[in-house]
Amino acid sequence: MIYKITLFDANCPSCTSGTASFFTEDIDEFEHNYFSDENVESNQLEAQKQRYFRSKAGEIVTDYYSDDPELNIFQYAEYGTIEKRKTFHYEDKIFELHNGYLIPYPIYAAEAIVELAQIAFKKNPDEEGEKYLVARYSLRGVCCKDTFGSDKDKFEDCTPYGNPIIKTCYPEDLPYKGEKEIYSDCKLSTFAWVELYQNCFKGDNVNGYEIEEPTEEQLAWIMRDIPGEAG
Repeated sequence: MIYKITLFDANCPSCTSGTASFFTEDIDEFEHNYFSDENVESNQLEAQKQRYFRSKAGEIVTDYYSDDPELNIFQYAEYGTIEKRKTFHYEDKIFELHNGYLIPYPIYAAEAIVELAQIAFKKNPDEEGEKYLVARYSLRGVCCKDTFGSDKDKFEDCTPYGNPIIKTCYPEDLPYKGEKEIYSDCKLSTFAWVELYQNCFKGDNVNGYEIEEPTEEQLAWIMRDIPGEAG
């Protein structure tokens, strides 16, 4: 069973809008994390939470300006599977991210694990299903590089500003700014798969995507929920 959750995309600047789709094999874990009391309060998700559970109960409810069933918040594929996946490891790396206004937002991670997978979203066993290329990641020793301050060799707390599908683990009493080593225990990780591409493959291309190591631009897209709109 694969679940597809389509929600308003909080990464877009105020002059644009859209939706983002996330996938999970464990809907209980997704709901526990996304609709935790802290997440709902800090990201003002109460209205979205109500729409989500109406959709889960069987209504066609979207998180956008359309009632298109393809944008229904809660969807599932009873025969959905993860057909293939590959994991990539990085150490002591700067990721050149950008916020929704394309302003640079570089982050540092002492260790990063990025996993790509192909999902077949199959609602019956005889179909090939829609193929999605998705990603998730886990970062340790993560912090933001100061690009605007007077001391550009300093780093600071890396608070996510985009879609709230990221779990954070920060020690208490961190200084506002300092050397990257003081953030060695800071962690960020997604609790759902982030959609990268979607297509319906037929014939000779039915196997879908070839999973290769992501480019720097693809890594920035995969981690776009960290800077979000205004990070």
